[in-house]
Amino acid sequence: MWACRAGVRTPSSAMFQLSAELKAKGEKAEVAFRAWLNQSGVPYLYVEQSRLNVPVFLRGRIKRPDYIVGIPFAGSMAFDVKAKSAYAEQLLFPLDEVEKLARFSAHFHVSLYFACLDVDVPERFYWVPLRDLVNRTPERRGKARVVAFPIGRAFEVRFDEPFLDAYLRFSANSLAL
Repeated sequence: MWACRAGVRTPSSAMFQLSAELKAKGEKAEVAFRAWLNQSGVPYLYVEQSRLNVPVFLRGRIKRPDYIVGIPFAGSMAFDVKAKSAYAEQLLFPLDEVEKLARFSAHFHVSLYFACLDVDVPERFYWVPLRDLVNRTPERRGKARVVAFPIGRAFEVRFDEPFLDAYLRFSANSLAL
């Protein structure tokens, strides 16, 4: 199926469907992240993902994060939650998704991070700043163009650590770089 936007035919997003297994892993990661936020007691918004909450001219051009988390008296952080396994010590992110999230971040002036649930060790996940991905050289893995990120550079967070403690540790780590 093809969609027509501004006179240009593009493949409809309805063509791309995640397998049931990948969708289930992604939903599990989002549920775990939400439970962690609830347990931490921080304010957050879940960003509903329907087409209705994006202006027509941005549809297909931006991707919304899953959560926006309020940091008391400081601002907010946006998170796109993923279930990921490392391949050769690398986390892989689809280039198209990185580009669309970067547009969201630029339009809304919010710092955006991937929160990657470690599929192999589900009691931890990794924060990967979007800004660390946007200038990396994309690679081709099979038919897909991806951005690879060394897992050793990702910020590890355990689910037994409250969000604000992880945020303070993340901030201190970011200042040390």
